[in-house]
Amino acid sequence: MVIERPGKPDVTVHKAMITPLRERWTFESDDLGEVTIQGSLLDHEYTFQGQGGTIAEVSKRWLRVRDTYGVEVQPGADPVVILAATVALEQMST
Repeated sequence: MVIERPGKPDVTVHKAMITPLRERWTFESDDLGEVTIQGSLLDHEYTFQGQGGTIAEVSKRWLRVRDTYGVEVQPGADPVVILAATVALEQMST
């Protein structure tokens, strides 16, 4: 799936080819590099890992409302790209 950003390079989200134990996805663009997404997409428990470590975390455990989950984005990461990638993953994994 491609996330288009006006005035910036597109971001491509895709499933990693080799996934021995867990689901693993990546997104990449010319300006952001490659970000690995690991964990359970169905349970909404996964992290976004960049070159400097964890840049965002998605968790359903934080909220008690049914069919709701939280996305925590670290300072310095692009929250719009993280949220768009989260929606893309939701669409691609169902």
